[in-house]
Amino acid sequence: MDLSPDQKKLVQYKFLRYCRKTLKGEAGHYLQELKDKSARKTLFSELRQREWNRLYCLDDYRLEYECFPILGIKVEVRNQQIIDALKHLPEKKQKVILMAFFLDMTEMEIAEEMNLVQSTIHYHKQASLKILKKWMEKEK
Repeated sequence: MDLSPDQKKLVQYKFLRYCRKTLKGEAGHYLQELKDKSARKTLFSELRQREWNRLYCLDDYRLEYECFPILGIKVEVRNQQIIDALKHLPEKKQKVILMAFFLDMTEMEIAEEMNLVQSTIHYHKQASLKILKKWMEKEK
């Protein structure tokens, strides 16, 4: 196809216009993609402790531990002195200590779970801590 110089210039202008439009559109898509990605990003410095804890796990290969079942959960205790002390508690007091300190339940939550009043749970907790303290001091 033979084109005159004016027609060649017109074709060049049309091609340049097409290239500019295409590049402008691609740049717009790229900038939108960056904006979308930055909206989903979170800086490490902005993470809460609970979110940090989900980012890693620690492997523990110590074989010495004992499980105490409570509320369908197996609570692993790895300190032999604490294991021995917990075993010397009556069952009700042991449950209160496990729920309070290993499952982070409040006295009110424990009371609801055990169908007792909160003051009874408070009494069991305080009495259990005294027993544990005596037991652990005796074992030293």
